[in-house]
Amino acid sequence: MKALLAIAMLALPANPASTGAEAARAGTSARFVFAWRGVPVGTVGLSLEAGRFTYTSRHLHVRDGHAGERVREVALRVDASGRVTGADAVPQALWLWRGPPPEGCVKGREELSGQEGPHCVTARSPTSAEGTMLGARFRARYDEGGQLQALEVGDSRFTRAAPGERLRAPPELFADGVPVEGGTEGALRLVPGGTVPTRLPEMTEWTPAEARALSAKVHAAFPDKGPSAADWRAGGEGEAGGCLAHALRYASLARGRGQRVGLVHGLLVVDGGPARPHAWVRVALRGGGTLDLDPTSLDPVRPDTHLALALVPPEGPALEAGARWLSLLRGDFRVVRATRTE
Repeated sequence: MKALLAIAMLALPANPASTGAEAARAGTSARFVFAWRGVPVGTVGLSLEAGRFTYTSRHLHVRDGHAGERVREVALRVDASGRVTGADAVPQALWLWRGPPPEGCVKGREELSGQEGPHCVTARSPTSAEGTMLGARFRARYDEGGQLQALEVGDSRFTRAAPGERLRAPPELFADGVPVEGGTEGALRLVPGGTVPTRLPEMTEWTPAEARALSAKVHAAFPDKGPSAADWRAGGEGEAGGCLAHALRYASLARGRGQRVGLVHGLLVVDGGPARPHAWVRVALRGGGTLDLDPTSLDPVRPDTHLALALVPPEGPALEAGARWLSLLRGDFRVVRATRTE
């Protein structure tokens, strides 16, 4: 890997001007929502004051099956050119914060890990940049003033929150859920409403028996049901896992059988409690129609317990789901139960 990174550095011209010198004015700050495969898992805060750059990460942390928050903060002294004082590297976020950076490469430092290596812009426009950071491909989008608005790196996406915008922390969403208005009976819905497609073009048709059999297999593969590291990676047979791990495992096994299913991002209500983030799968059926399956619990997916927010391919950053989750964090939607007269 180090040899490949070195080759990448040599393949593009050096770019000493793209060091973060114009990344942000002193006394400025920004906040981004961090999502993985469409699921909001934390926020990242950036600030620059008098030669001090601070990166703060507040993200979902699971311990003993319970969702909480972990806060990590790194403060770096930077010189007038944006480089770390006494080093020849520029903080990764500072390099991207205000741009787009010019084409070329610099040595960047990933703030939380301290890992350093080539950060390269291979293509840019007045409002975008793309390239690689430590070998991982990225795409960044900017507004007309050069402020970073969105960054995609692999399955991760960072979306800027407007200054002063009230935003629930993702760990709070997982721990406390969203209040449900309108009693304990009736179908769940969002107010104001939103549409979720019935199926995706790439979904392949299957029989209910085959689809349910795979759901039972996935359910049995996880001896413990609860959030864990398995929710953020593929594989991991025989370990604990939450709903996302179950849904992704189902999609992976189905793909191995030549079938394509949809991943549903949504909310689940249990025993009259709040609506909490949940994930399940949707299968296209032969002869028409679809079947939603919840391999985590094997409970039926019903309108009074499951509320779909987005239907996305299991692979990729799930941008549509991320946008719906962000709206929920902003308080743009309420969760209510339909009355008998609706």
